[in-house]
Amino acid sequence: MAESSFFLIGVRFSRYLRIVFWGILLVCVTSCSYEKLYIVYDDGIYLHRVDPDNPRPELLLPGVGAISPDASTDSQLLTFISNNGSGQLVGLWNGSSKIKWHKHPNFDPYIFDPSPINSSSYIFSGLHSDYLDIFSSVQGKNITNFRSMDFEPSVSPNGNTLAFTSSRISNSDIYTNERPLSDRQAIETVKEWDLTERGIKYNTYRDHNIDIFTANIDGTNTVRMTFARALDHQPDWSHDGDWIVFSSLRHNNSEIFKIRKDGTGLKRLTNNLHNDGEPAWSPDGNSIAFISDRSGSKNIHVMTPDGANQIQLTNTLSNLHSPTWIKCSPGIFGKVGTTCP
Repeated sequence: MAESSFFLIGVRFSRYLRIVFWGILLVCVTSCSYEKLYIVYDDGIYLHRVDPDNPRPELLLPGVGAISPDASTDSQLLTFISNNGSGQLVGLWNGSSKIKWHKHPNFDPYIFDPSPINSSSYIFSGLHSDYLDIFSSVQGKNITNFRSMDFEPSVSPNGNTLAFTSSRISNSDIYTNERPLSDRQAIETVKEWDLTERGIKYNTYRDHNIDIFTANIDGTNTVRMTFARALDHQPDWSHDGDWIVFSSLRHNNSEIFKIRKDGTGLKRLTNNLHNDGEPAWSPDGNSIAFISDRSGSKNIHVMTPDGANQIQLTNTLSNLHSPTWIKCSPGIFGKVGTTCP
């Protein structure tokens, strides 16, 4: 009788252990595979990240100065510039827990605008023989070689098309693979390609005004999106390519608007007496991160695509810049098996 009871206890304990084992395994699998979205930004000295669902900002690289974060279109890659005692480095995070560091002594300290291509390479603008050219990190390969200033490079999601700004024809124009795309002064970077590669967007100076334009990647079908007598700039595609969000000074201060890809449906998303800018649409399409000085200094905020639920995520006296989204796995309880930088 005692042996039978002992046997039943052993069976039940064995079942209990199996349940615990499978429960732990399930937690591990879901925690390690579950991806979260984070906003990365800089304060002019350091890189920070913040989880919009649990806004507790933290240093991305404790003790390491870094600026100019730029994420790939799918938010799986991140490049940035770091300065340390040995010179200027470019960091490339490719979805693993380790950051790859690259040094380019031929251009140090004149490296600008690193932009990721794939998990092992990126492009950047470097000062070479008194001119800025576009280079690949792979063996320092020279992509452009013209007696001009070529800067602000951006690569299409498939890696086949390059867009950049160049001063090679007396003023700054936008080029794609050495083909001029705009015929007037390009004021800011192209950046942020449409995921389906319907085209690219940029802002440029025409008719004594700065407006938002789109065009096919071969330079055809240029469409003027905005016409207000004010600065319209900092455009960013929605994830599905149907909308463009941008900053505008049409109400005397900087506010954020969105407009459909066909130029219809203009909607104002922010409306206050302060300055809101640098909008960045999340890769899942559910949120827009932006910079606002409504608290007295420039902090990170987030809102839904219709302008609702505007939430301040950071609270610092430092002026923050360059919000961009990354996607990574926080691991078990955010500690074990992490793939975040």
